[in-house]
Amino acid sequence: MKTLFKKDTFWLLLVIVVSVISIYPLFHKGFYSFHDEAHIANLYEMTRGISMGEIPPRWSPDFSYNFGLPFFNFYYLFPFYLGAFFYLIFKISLFWSLKLVFLLSVPFSGMAFYFLMKKYFSKITAFSGAVIYMFTPYRAVDLYVRGAVGELWGFVAMPLVLLGYVNLIEKRNLKNFLLCSIALAFLIITHNLTLVIFSPIIFAAGCFLLISSQKKLSSLVSVFLATLFGLLISAYYWLPAMMEKKYMQPGTPFNPFDHFPFIKQLLFPSWGYGVSTWGPYDGMSFQIGIVNLLLIILVSISLLFFWEKILSVNKKMMITFVLLFFSYLFLMNIRSSFIWKILPLGEYLQFPWRALTVTTFLSSFFVGFIECFPFKKLSKTLPVLLAVLSVILTFQYFKPQKYLEVTDNYYLKRFFADRVSSGKSEKESLEYANWTESYIPLTIWTEKRPESLPGKKIEMEDGIISYKEVSPINLEVEIQAKKESEVIVNNYYFPGWKAFVDGKETEIKILEPLGNMSVPVVAGEHKMSVNFSETFIRSLADKISLFSIMIIFLLPFLQKFKKLKFP
Repeated sequence: MKTLFKKDTFWLLLVIVVSVISIYPLFHKGFYSFHDEAHIANLYEMTRGISMGEIPPRWSPDFSYNFGLPFFNFYYLFPFYLGAFFYLIFKISLFWSLKLVFLLSVPFSGMAFYFLMKKYFSKITAFSGAVIYMFTPYRAVDLYVRGAVGELWGFVAMPLVLLGYVNLIEKRNLKNFLLCSIALAFLIITHNLTLVIFSPIIFAAGCFLLISSQKKLSSLVSVFLATLFGLLISAYYWLPAMMEKKYMQPGTPFNPFDHFPFIKQLLFPSWGYGVSTWGPYDGMSFQIGIVNLLLIILVSISLLFFWEKILSVNKKMMITFVLLFFSYLFLMNIRSSFIWKILPLGEYLQFPWRALTVTTFLSSFFVGFIECFPFKKLSKTLPVLLAVLSVILTFQYFKPQKYLEVTDNYYLKRFFADRVSSGKSEKESLEYANWTESYIPLTIWTEKRPESLPGKKIEMEDGIISYKEVSPINLEVEIQAKKESEVIVNNYYFPGWKAFVDGKETEIKILEPLGNMSVPVVAGEHKMSVNFSETFIRSLADKISLFSIMIIFLLPFLQKFKKLKFP
């Protein structure tokens, strides 16, 4: 039995078993109601992009009454890659594909956190930390109230990134270098908001590790190169998003200053399936968690009363993490509004209470510091007791408000004007008329959103159009124009759209007020194509990422056969 306890496999299996308590409701045959149900639409658009051969998918053709938007040029990607894999490979429903993405995030986050904690603490304490990490109240909010799939997988990525830097500084070799870079790239494409809010933790932990390192300069160079390589791997996503953001209308539908939680909301247990509003009476919970608060109290007390008995390196780590924890608490308080005004945090994070992702991470890590306490028996048993307590106190939160016995069409008719599971619907959806798509910004050329489906994707007044081939990103038609005319293309314009008349590229005019496109033609018969392709910056970013991914596979062979040395 003692041998079994020494194996990581045992503890990882135990993490998976315990995680079933929180994800068991997901095995219900139907789905459930949550805030971000539009993720079904996002997943559908990802499958559409892949199916029509757009790699990487950027254009989403069915949003905004089929005028389309460059949704995945800006929105986070990995959860929808994973969902599209389930949908396209296993031929299961959209909502089951999304449920699997939800479901897998919990045990994977627990296992990732276990490996991070095991670097510093015993296996049983690492397991205890993983359990608390999975059973903090905010995790239930993300899973069953918000359906925040990006944050759910952000909880997987955060410990992996930190573990990557820890391993690299501890042992500078090619394996750790590549794993660190891949982990960072994974976080970038998984949830950009988690990256923003977790970056101070990465920076602080990196500084702490570098200061503690014996070879500071070489460690710093390794960290810099790994970070740079992680950015290069994910360049296909973040580089176009940054460079082409200027073509999208700025702003967020949410005012961050309306969403500062009150102190009592953070401290006292509460629960609800409503939304975040101004004031202390939100319909959803912002509690940090009883066990998590106990941990911060215990660690703070130990620093105050047992300072001399704690090892110097442990003191530094504990102080760093405690200060970070209270810094994030302050950022969630309205008294920090001056910081939100100075920095463009509101535009990116939208809700100050998103900092609960990091307080969940930090407070769960605090359980490891119990091993630093000068009480040997307590340090061995208390982490397990707290892990058990976290499950007991929070398991009732891990359930949906209500189940929905629905099919994919229930969602497709709500979020699209004419899409059903079998393809295009013959009738325009009445439910879609009530959907605002406020979470998707429009292009700068669009003054107003259309109010109905266009008569045709391509149309003209004086002439005849026959479709030779129609694809959402590749429109080919034959035109018989009676006179010089304008061919109207009912897609929003965005850089990358190109028009060709008789094989020659033709200037595209942008029409008001919708921001759709017009292509001039002279009288006569013509062949015209309108295609969405990569711009220079997108193509460059694609090549950078592709080249970087090739290097990942080539470097191990170069090291083996050419005796490549890692600095």
